[in-house]
Amino acid sequence: MSATNSSPFNYWHWFFKGSGGKPGYRRLINRWFLLHLLIGIIMSWLVEINLKEAANTVLLPLVGILIGLSFAWAGNAQALLQSEEIAELSERREGGFSEYVYSYQTAILAILTTLVIWGIAGLGIFDTRWPTPDIGIAYYFVKVFCFTLISLTLRECWQVVLVVQWLLLAQKEIRIHNKKNDARNK
Repeated sequence: MSATNSSPFNYWHWFFKGSGGKPGYRRLINRWFLLHLLIGIIMSWLVEINLKEAANTVLLPLVGILIGLSFAWAGNAQALLQSEEIAELSERREGGFSEYVYSYQTAILAILTTLVIWGIAGLGIFDTRWPTPDIGIAYYFVKVFCFTLISLTLRECWQVVLVVQWLLLAQKEIRIHNKKNDARNK
């Protein structure tokens, strides 16, 4: 079976168009994005060191922790997604099962994108090539973008943990509900 644009195996189709629900990018660009942008603006104003120093001092180690945390919880999510209860739950969700699977992939995409951007900052590209601190406004916008990505990534990591917890609770509730129904039908 080939992975065509409408195939459930096409992440990018889901990301840009959705699978019956909202497109995947809407998990990143939503009402929370304004808060992430505000945090990016405030942090860019407060942090007086250049991006290379910020990346190497705090942010790259932090992103490493976030990656570990998200991948650990994604393993739990994968086990949950294979359960009958969550398969039953996904049948009632707009967009179906793909919504759960690709939501985790989008969180990992956000983390990896943030890691790459801050890795470039850590290499000094923004401080020595373009846009250098001498270019003022362009450098400030890159700094805002970098800090906005960190804020967004923190939220995505939290969402991975939160959704796994919700799925665990939903799985338990569905099991209880199904046992009650089975008892009534006997």
